[in-house]
Amino acid sequence: MKPLHHARTLLPLLPLLACQAMGSAAWAHGTLANIALPPASVAVHETLKPLPSGTSELKFNEMFAMPVGPKGLEPSPKLQSLHGQRVRMVGYMVTQETSRPGGLILTPMPVNLGDEDESLSDDLPGNAVFVHLAPKFAHKSVPNLQGLIHLTGLLSVGAQEEADGRVSATRLTLDDATSRLLTTAAPHKGPNKAVTKAQDHAPTHQITAR
Repeated sequence: MKPLHHARTLLPLLPLLACQAMGSAAWAHGTLANIALPPASVAVHETLKPLPSGTSELKFNEMFAMPVGPKGLEPSPKLQSLHGQRVRMVGYMVTQETSRPGGLILTPMPVNLGDEDESLSDDLPGNAVFVHLAPKFAHKSVPNLQGLIHLTGLLSVGAQEEADGRVSATRLTLDDATSRLLTTAAPHKGPNKAVTKAQDHAPTHQITAR
């Protein structure tokens, strides 16, 4: 598989740190509307259930060859071997002021994207995973789920333009049951309460998105 040459795959350190800071601020103060606690079956607390048969675990730090070379991010042998397979990933849903129908973005740290962020110049990390809902739910949106979550779906590897103009390197397509679950999560009218509850149930150091 060829290296990914998209400009955003070379991620400068300072924008990434700024992106993390924005995500942390939104987490702490609950400034975004349309936020919700994740459904219990995808929320991460202290332990994860054993992997179902035929499903592999994929961590963000296993996705690309490190250190990053002059060609940009290059898919790791493990990532390439899991193309077309069912995988489970643990991460944070990127919070956005305006929900986009059909899916969400999963990252290893909390990230907040405002509407003013242009799709081709924002600070999404290069290992962001674009999560697609099952086709029958493509018109539905997922509220901004707060806290660490785990998602299982079919992995697809390779550069692909998304509906919002961004170019994804990896994608995870969910099944009908998980898509229905995420799109029916009830947003909280009081964002601060939702964020406080999410912090109260945040996982310990035993589980991370790395």
